[in-house]
Amino acid sequence: MPVYDDHFLDDCHDVPEGRLPRWWFGGFASICVAFAVAPIDIVKTHMQIQQKKRSIFGTIKRIYSLRIIPILGVWGFYDGFSAAILRQMTSTNIHFIVYETGKKMEYVDGDSYLGKIILGCVAGACGSACGIPTDLINVRMQTDMKEPPSKRRNYKNVIDGLIRIPKEEGWRALYKGGSVAALKSSLSTCSQIALYDIIKTEVRKNTSANDGVPLHFLTSFVTSIISSSITHPLDVVRTIMMNSRPGEFRTVFQAAVHMMRFGIMGPYRGFVPTIVRKAPATTLLFVLYEQLRLHFGICSLGGEK
Repeated sequence: MPVYDDHFLDDCHDVPEGRLPRWWFGGFASICVAFAVAPIDIVKTHMQIQQKKRSIFGTIKRIYSLRIIPILGVWGFYDGFSAAILRQMTSTNIHFIVYETGKKMEYVDGDSYLGKIILGCVAGACGSACGIPTDLINVRMQTDMKEPPSKRRNYKNVIDGLIRIPKEEGWRALYKGGSVAALKSSLSTCSQIALYDIIKTEVRKNTSANDGVPLHFLTSFVTSIISSSITHPLDVVRTIMMNSRPGEFRTVFQAAVHMMRFGIMGPYRGFVPTIVRKAPATTLLFVLYEQLRLHFGICSLGGEK
């Protein structure tokens, strides 16, 4: 049996909590999550823009029936998936990169909760610059089946959408609803990544919980409920504006008025599928992310901060 020198052993072998995430962990974990929750996401989107009230099961049945070949109706729940994947690879990954990089800055180094909240907003704004066009194409591809054949956009994939939208509607159309999407992305990242980090830190400080799956699961589940409640009204306005035809909604206020067509519950149309989607999605995202960090992360000789 060969004898290995201690220098060949991973310095974090006995203390995996000391590992730091690699730049691609957030994107990889979010792609896995996107595949799992895509059907729930499209149901949420259809409920947000529908003119006639339908229940969750009614919306699911409607999506299935809108497919041309009934036996392939299930694939309707993955319309726009190419745009969702590109969004996760760019926007979501940038959220994690900016946040993890910013945590090393002096004003966040001392477990500053205010610093983490501000950093979460900045990370969300940075990611939205890349994420808004792909998010817009995703929404349009998800809802295209509802239109009459003559009015469908029929984007073949996300690349086709990125080429056609500037040609047909101008470059600014790629950022339709961008102000709302950027605000929603900032609040979402702040109420998701930053809040997860804060809750996890507090739980570890006040309990004997180890840095493992039970802690990650509980923290991410609580985070998903709070994050969804904060950002859902903005998500509804964003979906309405992105799905609109040119000139249909000239201002955010007009889209907000349209959102209220179902009364005081208008801002929370599709909230149940959002929770059904976001709770497992957020939980799976952070559990995967943390497991990647603990097993394949970069070793930090200083241990966990």
